[in-house]
Amino acid sequence: MKDKKLFLETWGCQLNSHRSEKIAGHLESFGYTTVNDIGKADLIVFNTCAVRDKSEEKVRGRIGQIKEERKEHSILGVGGCMAQHLGETLLNQTAGVDFVFGTSNLKEIPDLAKRARNKERAASITKPKGFENLPVLRKSDYFAWVTIAEGCSNACSYCIVPQVRGGLRSRSPEKIIEEIETLVHEGYKEVQLLGQNVNAFGEDIADKERNFAWLLEKVADTGIPRISFTTPHPADLDRETLRVMSENENIVRHIHLPLQSGSNQVLEIMKRGYTKEKYLTLIDRTREVDPLTNVTTDIIVGHPGETREEFKETLDVIRKVKFGSIYVAQFSPRPDTKSAEMENHVSESEKKRRLQLVLEKQKEYSSEYENQLIGMETDVLVKGPARKDGNFYGKNEFGETITFKGKEAMIGEFVKVIIEKDNHGKLASTDTDEGSVKNDTDSHVKSSI
Repeated sequence: MKDKKLFLETWGCQLNSHRSEKIAGHLESFGYTTVNDIGKADLIVFNTCAVRDKSEEKVRGRIGQIKEERKEHSILGVGGCMAQHLGETLLNQTAGVDFVFGTSNLKEIPDLAKRARNKERAASITKPKGFENLPVLRKSDYFAWVTIAEGCSNACSYCIVPQVRGGLRSRSPEKIIEEIETLVHEGYKEVQLLGQNVNAFGEDIADKERNFAWLLEKVADTGIPRISFTTPHPADLDRETLRVMSENENIVRHIHLPLQSGSNQVLEIMKRGYTKEKYLTLIDRTREVDPLTNVTTDIIVGHPGETREEFKETLDVIRKVKFGSIYVAQFSPRPDTKSAEMENHVSESEKKRRLQLVLEKQKEYSSEYENQLIGMETDVLVKGPARKDGNFYGKNEFGETITFKGKEAMIGEFVKVIIEKDNHGKLASTDTDEGSVKNDTDSHVKSSI
């Protein structure tokens, strides 16, 4: 086939989004051009998520939805965590799917697509392993994801990630630094370090000095203007990491630290590896080092067996910490996890009630953190036009989204903004008003890892 067209759709986390960049880069090497119109695509690839049941429901719904949109004789491949989880069952029981591939089988997509065109319903699902060395077609020329570890060796009772991503695998530190040095040379403004349990990096490396704090300092030494990372685990957050963050101005003053529950009983059932008291000590330690650190979190409401009193303990932690933001989800039972097999499941109506309470309390308490930043001059990496009011938006060093009056020429540049209220700001000086022109904000930049 000549002039082959690829349509690629992604669900889930930043790691999945970065994997889609690798899929696009790999398929470009086989003559595919990425398009945004599914009706023009010869090959359609869905890169999926399995963290919650609703994620899989959305993918199944989307497969049915595109039936009328698809080009005649187009091929649909489904990969990612959902495919790793369901395997050939997804292929055999879902009409419209032509091939499936696992989380460590990206290299095989061209061959699987070729076999599917020959009317073979092909599948390749192997045990997650290593790192696939693939070219990357990045969506941005100023912000880049860099994977430092994959998989997770924890055993949280509700989580399917170890099944679909495998155990912790730290990437070669030399390859990580080499990739980031290349990005610095290419003029990138920010790298975000990725891992299912990012600060467990190095636990599987013989040299124990090569841990996450060590790597973070090495990355800071490359001179990349900004470094962010996600997602750390409370049990692995140490003083050395906080020291490195405080001593390097190019590391964000933001840490996303999933709490999940404020009840020790529920945390024990979840197998999270820390207590409420230890979590609060970590928050105190973080803010002793930098009082303005923006701490954000994840919370699960309605885990099996969670009583109303235990849920109130979560609300109490929210009150004490005053998170910058909270990502809250209702418990979703995942197959083959211990939590799914438990009794005393919380009703859907009660889970919804608890979720709403978290959102209400968060709105009440988060303003206390945000009020500390009003009047402050902050560095915003401009992402693009905001959804309304003709404003532009970007992220600052606290990981907060800031909207302000700006110009298209600022996209991909740092501008100084004074925070006024509710994450709105104004430019700190007219000197930054022009910025440097970057018209092609949707261009794809090719690099390799």
